[in-house]
Amino acid sequence: MEVIRPDVACNDNRTDFIANPFDYTLFQRRWQEIQQCKQRFLYNNEDPRTFSCLSPEVAASWLRSRENNIDPFTTKIGHNVPKDKLDAILEENSLLISTTKTLINAFKHLLKISGYILSLHSANGTILYLEGDANEISYFKSINAVVGAIWNEETSGTLAHGLSMILKCPVQLMGPENYCIALEDNISSAAPIMDEKCDLIGTLVLVQALGERPWEKDLKNLQSHTLGWVASLAVAIENHLKLKEKNHRLLVMNNTMETILACIDTGIIAVDCENKIIKVNQEAALILNPNGGKVEGRYIKDFVDDRVMQVLTSQKPVNYLEATIRNCKKERHCVFSIQFIPGQLEKRIEGAIIRVNLSEKINNLVNVRTGAVAKYHFDDIIGNSACLKHAKDLARKFADAGENILLIGESGTGKELFAQAIHNQYRPEGPFVALNCSAIPRNLIESELFGYEGGTFTGAERNGRPGKIELAHKGTLFLDEIGDMPIETQATLLRVLEDKRVMRLGGRKYIPVDFRVIAATNKNLYQMVQENQFRLDLYFRLAVLKLEIPPLCQRREDIMLLCQHFIEYYCKKTGHVLPTITPAARKIILEYEWPGNVRQLENAMIYAVNMSQDGLIDVQHLPNEVVRGTTLKSTGICSIAGVTSLEEAEKIVIQNAMASTGNNIPQAAKLLGLGKSTLYRKLKQYKLDCST
Repeated sequence: MEVIRPDVACNDNRTDFIANPFDYTLFQRRWQEIQQCKQRFLYNNEDPRTFSCLSPEVAASWLRSRENNIDPFTTKIGHNVPKDKLDAILEENSLLISTTKTLINAFKHLLKISGYILSLHSANGTILYLEGDANEISYFKSINAVVGAIWNEETSGTLAHGLSMILKCPVQLMGPENYCIALEDNISSAAPIMDEKCDLIGTLVLVQALGERPWEKDLKNLQSHTLGWVASLAVAIENHLKLKEKNHRLLVMNNTMETILACIDTGIIAVDCENKIIKVNQEAALILNPNGGKVEGRYIKDFVDDRVMQVLTSQKPVNYLEATIRNCKKERHCVFSIQFIPGQLEKRIEGAIIRVNLSEKINNLVNVRTGAVAKYHFDDIIGNSACLKHAKDLARKFADAGENILLIGESGTGKELFAQAIHNQYRPEGPFVALNCSAIPRNLIESELFGYEGGTFTGAERNGRPGKIELAHKGTLFLDEIGDMPIETQATLLRVLEDKRVMRLGGRKYIPVDFRVIAATNKNLYQMVQENQFRLDLYFRLAVLKLEIPPLCQRREDIMLLCQHFIEYYCKKTGHVLPTITPAARKIILEYEWPGNVRQLENAMIYAVNMSQDGLIDVQHLPNEVVRGTTLKSTGICSIAGVTSLEEAEKIVIQNAMASTGNNIPQAAKLLGLGKSTLYRKLKQYKLDCST
């Protein structure tokens, strides 16, 4: 056996094979000696490891072949892959097959005229491809050397490519060294084909059929360099596969990057060291040139203002730089982040990656993250009363007008619900930005409303911050409790409403804004104007359309409808059992004035659900202020104002408790903190009617 042993298992040095001049006498002696040893092994069961003419690897392989019950005299070598699985195996190895075919095309004619056969095997020995002399191929096919036959040591005994698979190096076997007698008349040279991880992916075998007693023939084509040739060809296949794999990886990587860039809804721009645009994604192309003109190949300075160019010149990374795109009829305000690409040489910059977003888009994202989204529609405003229906009808009409709206109503009537519903009818895609003018300190309201540039005041963010007006661009600005806005801020707001542009505190340029104002108040703004507490011109600017939201006491037919809605919603959210309101509790709820309006009613129902027992909401489960506020107003309820006698006061209190509970003695006793027997005694003492 001839072997090219690499320094390590996967090393291209295995092609360093130097052929010696061919010696027929030595060839004959070795051939016959191995043949005799094989007969002694097969017929006399002698240990082949004692044969000096046999390599240890071949001897060990013979022993393994016998253990695997390989028939050395078989005329059909190996096993065959089922036909229904062959196509899948060929497809799995298609790249290996196509690469091999490409490389041996130049040698096909040499194979055919020299009597050689070349076969390609998969990692498990399956024959994938055969090429060579037609007569020899015909013979080998007769012993099952066909595509789809599995030839390896376990199925076919000792083979050149079988040992090559095991040793992971090129191997050449002389005819008798093959275990099967049908392969004794050839010389076979095999080399493994490895991947980048030095794992076997196939073997290449070059076979020269010699016939019987080849030393007696004039074998001009008998060459000792075939092992080196097949090893070199295997290395060439490996290199082509590696190159194809690298090209495939590069293609996949490039396609992956293209897909990633296409999926990113942020503009990405790559520029070279001369600030020429070399790559943009679709989002960046639309930002730089909305008209669809050419972007790549042009210089970035054609599109951006000086602030971006100063960063590119300084080569200092920056995040969230606000600048403008000027390659359009209107300047487009954007937010840029710039990172630089280092080169191989120290301190050399090869280019930059620029991330860009329209400020409008950033503002919308901020609004979503901060909850500045209108959730409610007109259908979410519950009530069937005539006054509420009238308010909703007016609101729908005003919504389509697009003018500023002033909502007037007591606290808790649902002014913000109306504002959100108006927004969702008029500009549902835009932001809904709310500002409570009474909840922000006087010295901060301007920065909240108009925004500020970086460094404007102590504690200001380094990159500045947009105000509520900027964030409301293309949407709605809801100014709640507008009557509490400082008089000095009102003048600036009026200017913004008139000019439709805003300047941040500490800024030097105006930013165009398009927004609608919905203001809300529970105060009489016109009276505040008379008292010089509110600007008349701002009042008229805000109150183009006025809408009064009715208090709950004017829509009593909606009270129980709202109660049921709040109870069902809260029970669904928390998992409470849905309770029923008793007639006595219903009477209290309907007679109460509800100064806190719908908000107070909702809180009262939440309290009642948590206090309820046995699936009922009774009088004692309502908030004390609701029960007490109704008691004096209910029929039969008397005030103790002006009463000086303790007995008379006690009588009135007991009488009120009985009236408020519908003459329910257990409930009245609990309300008074008395035992039932004590209450019975007191009723008898004061001659009060206890009939229900």
